This record gives sequence, C-alpha cells and structure tokens, in this order.
Amino acid sequence: MSADQRLPRARRAALSVGTLLPALLILVSAAVQIAWLPRMPSPAAVHWGISGAPDGFGSPWQNLAVLTLSNAVLLLLPLLERFQSRRAAAAQGKPTWAGNSRLIPAFVVGLTVSLQTQALGSTWVQLDALDARETGSTLWFLIGGFAAGIIVGVLAFLAQPKLQLNPEAGEPPAEPLPLGGAERAAWVGDIQPSPAVAWVVGVTIVLLAALSVWMFTVDPVGGWITLGTLVFSAGLLVTCLWFRVRIGPQGFEARSIAGWPVFRVPAAEVANVVTANINPLGEFGGWGLRFSGNRTGIVPRGGEGLVITRRDGRVLVVTMPDAETAATVLTAAAHAATTATDVEGDMQ
Repeated sequence: MSADQRLPRARRAALSVGTLLPALLILVSAAVQIAWLPRMPSPAAVHWGISGAPDGFGSPWQNLAVLTLSNAVLLLLPLLERFQSRRAAAAQGKPTWAGNSRLIPAFVVGLTVSLQTQALGSTWVQLDALDARETGSTLWFLIGGFAAGIIVGVLAFLAQPKLQLNPEAGEPPAEPLPLGGAERAAWVGDIQPSPAVAWVVGVTIVLLAALSVWMFTVDPVGGWITLGTLVFSAGLLVTCLWFRVRIGPQGFEARSIAGWPVFRVPAAEVANVVTANINPLGEFGGWGLRFSGNRTGIVPRGGEGLVITRRDGRVLVVTMPDAETAATVLTAAAHAATTATDVEGDMQ
C-alpha cells in the first residue's frame, strides 16, 4: 500500500484516537459525576494533601467543572495539529505526516483517561458522606489513573498506522550558488518565533511574574519557588526560541542568542540541502528546539525552512527567512568542501 493510500487511514485513526474517543470519555465521565451530585457532601473536598486527607473544600460542582473544562481544552491540541498540517500541505502542495502526528492523539487520549479516572475517583470516595473531611484518600485513583493513562496512550500510539511523510521528500536538492574560483559566500540571519508564539511566550512570562508577586504576599516559600520557575522558564524559552545563523565556507552554525546551545554542520558533512514548508507541531510536537528520532528541529515558527541531511543520515530542520538563498550558499560550501577533500585524496 502506497503512502498516499495509507494517509487517509492514518488521519481517520488520529481523529478517532485524539478527538472522538477522548470526547466520548469526557461526556460519559461528566454524566456519571452529574448523576452522583445529589449524593455529594456540601461543601465537597476539592483538594487532597500529601497525606491523602482532604485539605481544600468547595462546591460539589468544582471538581467536575475544572477537570471537564481543562480536559476539553486539551482536545484542541490535535485539532490545532491537523489545522497546521493542512496549512503546511497547502503551502507545500503535498501532505506531511510524522511520528508526532501519531504521538499527539495518543497523548491526548492517555491524559484524558488519567484525568477522568481521578475525577471519578475523587467523586466516588465522597458519595453519601456527611462531612467531606471524613472521606477517604484519592491517592490510589491518582496512581491508577496515571498508570492507566500511560497504558492507553501506548496502545493508542501503536494502534495507529506507522507512516512518515517528511516535507522534504521528493523536493529537489538546492543548487549551489554560482561562484568564481576565488569567491566565497556567506549568509547571516536570525531565527525567531512567529508573532503568535512570541505573544504566548510574553503572556506566559507576565502571568508567572504576577503569580510570583502574589505568592510572596501569601507564602514566601511558594513565592521563591514561583520566582525560580519564572527565571527557569524565561531562560529556557529564550534559549530555545531565538537563534543567530551563519552559513559560510565552514558550513552551517545556529547559535542561541543566550550563547548556548550551538548547532553546527560542517560543510564536508552536508549530504544535501532541501528547502521545504515546515510544520513544527506535526513534525516535532511543538515549537522551539525539538528532537524526533534522528531529526533535530530549530523550529520556533512554521513556514519555509532548510532541511539539512548529514552524510551519516542525521537531519537538521530549521525554519528561517530567505531559506532558498541560504540553501544555495550552504550547498556551494558543501560542494567546495567535497571537492577539496577529493583533491586531497587524489594527491595522497
């Protein structure tokens, strides 16, 4: 069966696993919890401490609303991936499909099983209780839900067709930039996130900063923990989303604006360079610095980019502006390095 014939089957499986099945689980779980509401104490336990005893109380509706809505929002992830994939396919003129196209639906259904097991368990232990403080621990439901989620997620991943359609497949390698005998070329530019991703990063940092300030007024220890989370998250985002690129006779180099990490592909190790339309969510499961099998992605945004294949088979995918020009410069460097190596071999 050809890839084109397997693709519709893979899409149907991903839709069933990542959207239809989780939605059904959420609806069934919500219906059961609503039927149990008359048997719930009021106020009900809505949080349990490390000891397993309830230490937070609220409306009997609170657990149902929070876990159902948060789980429903999770269903947007595979929908977003499908939207990104179709947009990339339209721009490229052909579909793409990667391991993360299977992983995202499997992750969603696995997490749904985990969350709804916890939701049902936290409700079940309180049925017919006169006082929520006297209800049992939900620790085993937490552990069981986590284990069940992993098992279901793995099975859901394996149940989907194994299919890989890389964006560079079938694309012609870039032609080298025409240069004279003594001429050398270089390309310098920046890799940065799209405005949408930059906004999400900015809002996340602002919210964490506000939470840190509030936590210091409530609990200094919690404030320091939140501040540490803010600093770590900000450093991680800056490190993984903004890079400076230089392409020249030595090959390709992408250096984070923080100075580290640095990714280099020496010109002599370049097997071929292809330009393609990159879908970060579908190919790598997200944006920024990503890894998937033998493929490394510097993909803070979708759209045009370079796909650099090394001679050992490893692939570096980079979304960047003016990718076609960058590809011709890197191909010229690779050809020059290969020619120099062949000449040295002949002389020996």
